[in-house]
Amino acid sequence: MRFDSHLCLVSAQATPNLVPAINPDFQPATVTLAISEDMQDKARWLEKVLKEQGLKVEKLMISNPYDYNQCWECFAEWLGKQTNGVALNATGGTKIMAMAALDVFREERKPVFYINIESDEIIRLDTRQASLMLPTKIKLKQFLEAHGYSVLKKPNKPDINRDIRDFVQRLAYESERLGKALGKLNWLANQAVEAKGTGELVSPTLDKRDLDSKAFDDLITMFKNEKMMVFTDNTLVFPDETARKFVNGGWLEYLVLQALSTLAPELGLTDWAMGIEVLAPDGKTRNELDVACLLKNTLHIIECKSANLALDGKMGKTSGTDALYKLDTLRRMGGLRTKAMLVDFRGSLSDTDKSRAVQMNLKVVSGAQLRDLPGALKAWLR
Repeated sequence: MRFDSHLCLVSAQATPNLVPAINPDFQPATVTLAISEDMQDKARWLEKVLKEQGLKVEKLMISNPYDYNQCWECFAEWLGKQTNGVALNATGGTKIMAMAALDVFREERKPVFYINIESDEIIRLDTRQASLMLPTKIKLKQFLEAHGYSVLKKPNKPDINRDIRDFVQRLAYESERLGKALGKLNWLANQAVEAKGTGELVSPTLDKRDLDSKAFDDLITMFKNEKMMVFTDNTLVFPDETARKFVNGGWLEYLVLQALSTLAPELGLTDWAMGIEVLAPDGKTRNELDVACLLKNTLHIIECKSANLALDGKMGKTSGTDALYKLDTLRRMGGLRTKAMLVDFRGSLSDTDKSRAVQMNLKVVSGAQLRDLPGALKAWLR
């Protein structure tokens, strides 16, 4: 079932118009966007993604999306000029727009369909034809850009070899023993500066208490074995910025990404990646998604924290509070259905912040729960 052209009613949710338009089995040659005044930004974002897929995009302006008669006349005039096989995607727009467009198409005996985003079903409204399953093909970059966020570089999905996989899983399993020492290691990696002419990054000098800690000594040995740093003259030396970021908590993102990769075939994830740098619609605000994935056309964002979230943060609050508010802000970028999780390696989130997370509908996985991270992710994603 394929049509030459789709008439799409633009709304705050881009996905219902995007899913059928970019699926190879259902993709039209042309998409016409019916746009009300308050949806022009949303239409512009959607248009950009559609054009990148090679589709021709046209526009139909709707002056008053809450005036049935005016909408009906606008759609009737437009449809009367069409010479190709056009179908109405009745999923978006205001209810008045959708009703008017549906009535016009029914009078002219033209096809109408509705998208059930959660099940990837195309439901025909003009016939009693059975629903058609349309597996989602949307990638993270397309999804984010359709919601107005520019992806500044290609989402990172590194090939995690067995050594790295075993290494990050060991860190997760020993979170209670290694947590405090890893916090100090994070700080040292964060403070490392480039040594002139070498490209290496050198940490501040370690103090005697660190050197006397078995947990800290074990961590240094573990990271040294992975060639992420060397220990010399009571300092940590990182070969490059990639290694420094890995030691400074980046390893936790690898742990989460590996768990998602394992779950992807079973759950049907359509895309997953880490370190996604985005620019907000205002053209100024930059953010980075530690890890993100798409399941059932819903964006899932995961913020990874290996530091002590009980420490003081900004404006007299804890670092944990700061992390929760940041995550709540990030969640807005994918529409109303976006879900968000905080992975707290040290299990240091305060009881107050845990209660705050519940109130904000943010999932928290912490401490010993990381030993079964795939299980925690699976329960949350479902």
